[in-house]
Amino acid sequence: MHWLDEFNSDYHDQLYALYRQEWWTKGRSVKDVVSAFDNSDLVFGCLTDDDQLIACARVLSDFTFKALIFDVIIAKTHRGQGLGKHMLDQITGHEKLANVKSFELYCPDHIAPFYEKYGFEKSSSTLLRFQR
Repeated sequence: MHWLDEFNSDYHDQLYALYRQEWWTKGRSVKDVVSAFDNSDLVFGCLTDDDQLIACARVLSDFTFKALIFDVIIAKTHRGQGLGKHMLDQITGHEKLANVKSFELYCPDHIAPFYEKYGFEKSSSTLLRFQR
């Protein structure tokens, strides 16, 4: 396996395929997925030795106080192999994020225990949103 830090057009179809497998992202268009990755501060991908994308995530950050982790997706065929932990290690250990005080992400309650194993805690804050 090896890691990507950018997604050129060679990987757009594979990236979109990962998004189509998840309930929270399957309605997104390929154009929107590519735009989200193009406009994120940092992007992460994991490839097999035969160049198949099996995991991705993206981060928005001010590189000082906060880093928001979005769309952590592991291919269903590669779950249970430690890729989620490796993805979190890639993100939290990234040199550009070394001074960030707080990493945050959103996930459903049933997935929270996975992230709590790696030091994430439930916030007491209320999430407010404005949606177009």
